[in-house]
Amino acid sequence: MKKIKVLLIILTGVVVSSCKSEFSEELPPITLPLDQAITNEKVLNTAVNGLYNLYQTNNDGSINSYGAMIPTLQELLGDNGFVAIVNSNRFSTTRDPNLTFYTQNSGDLGTLWATLYKIIANANFVLSYEGKIPDDPNTPGSPVNQFGQAYAVRAMAYSTLVSLFSDNFNGSNPEVGIPLPLEFKPAVNLPRSSVKQVYDQIFADLTNASTKIGTGVTNGNRRLTTAAVDMLFSRYYLATKNYAQANTYAQKVLDNPAYSLLSASGVTDFFSVTGESNGETIFQIDYNALDLPGANDGITATWSSTGRYKQNFATQTFFSKMGAKDVRRGTWYRDTGYVLTLGDNPKPIDVMKYTAADRDIVVLRKTEAVFNQLEALYYTNPTVALAKLNTWVKTYRDADYAYAGTGIDLLKEILMQKDIEMFLEGFRYSDLKRNGLGFKNSQTQVELTTSKVQFKSFPLPQAELNTNTLLSQYPGY
Repeated sequence: MKKIKVLLIILTGVVVSSCKSEFSEELPPITLPLDQAITNEKVLNTAVNGLYNLYQTNNDGSINSYGAMIPTLQELLGDNGFVAIVNSNRFSTTRDPNLTFYTQNSGDLGTLWATLYKIIANANFVLSYEGKIPDDPNTPGSPVNQFGQAYAVRAMAYSTLVSLFSDNFNGSNPEVGIPLPLEFKPAVNLPRSSVKQVYDQIFADLTNASTKIGTGVTNGNRRLTTAAVDMLFSRYYLATKNYAQANTYAQKVLDNPAYSLLSASGVTDFFSVTGESNGETIFQIDYNALDLPGANDGITATWSSTGRYKQNFATQTFFSKMGAKDVRRGTWYRDTGYVLTLGDNPKPIDVMKYTAADRDIVVLRKTEAVFNQLEALYYTNPTVALAKLNTWVKTYRDADYAYAGTGIDLLKEILMQKDIEMFLEGFRYSDLKRNGLGFKNSQTQVELTTSKVQFKSFPLPQAELNTNTLLSQYPGY
């Protein structure tokens, strides 16, 4: 296949991408010659809209990350989610105890890698115009704000890539990070940077975003805001094990009056279309009746009894962690109806979060800050962490909740309560990996210990290795 010369973007921000997967050959979505693609603030705004459109899942699945692939894999590769015995063959190898999903020929991992680097390539192109676009008084916002969002988008993509395709910060193989393109230079191959170099760049991008993103309008919860950057900082500090700063930034989000924690009464409707305007949400991927993923590719395709394939579910072990009065029991998670007809034993738990294709996909919401703070406090002040855990669950989800465990059991409970709250929102596999917690899936018997290479890192896609001879596979594959 010839190298791509140009990708196209309709001026509403809808990307028309090619089938090429290698990140080093991706060009930005433009309609004008490369040397004059972004000429004013209006076109800059369109280009930034294009970055957010790359978060969506398209109709052929060639673009797939935060809209479906990441939340799906985070659960299916963890201990609380699984693919049913009868399935469409999508994600079916995640249930194999021989860990055959973790292969460099995985189409899912190849799509994830390519999509995230496509986002980075387009962010690099946008940022190449920083300082060159004058403020247009007739255009809402400012160029500074637009570039701040591009920095935040790039930081988020690098955070996801390094957390999945490398080992933990200060873990094994610290020199085996990911490629770190920071300029728009098509067809230039790069070797892996170190894990620390990648995290240093994430910090630099978030710092740039924090100083710029508050300038001008931010378009509600469909674009990244200062609160989103604070949340991403909190994630960054958890990943780099600076728990004091992780706590500080989580508290900044909790103190932000522009957002409100999801109440017990708000649980029922939060994942409906009417819940899109709930004050809990900080950032979500926009879908609407005119801009939908295909029935085969969106998050609703494989999850819940309302989906096309009705194959991905939660485990009974997961469901048993919820008390009888937990407001999430029977609303977000159900053990009745369709799942009782399936041949799986134990019977699956229906995950009823996303049941409408035009429901925006939640990426950042305020309650995540509760759990980021709890994790940070576990490492710095576990007594306070225990007290805050009990207070939050009793106040917001289950009035009868009481937990008194200590040590590693407390950490596991914090992360379990996080998964009960944020199942299918993109956390479980990474949470376990970041904290060095091996696991065994009670439904599939898939087991990952901390010594296994599959726990440390995803393999690089073979297509990328074939194209970029400067890259080497993660040791152990």
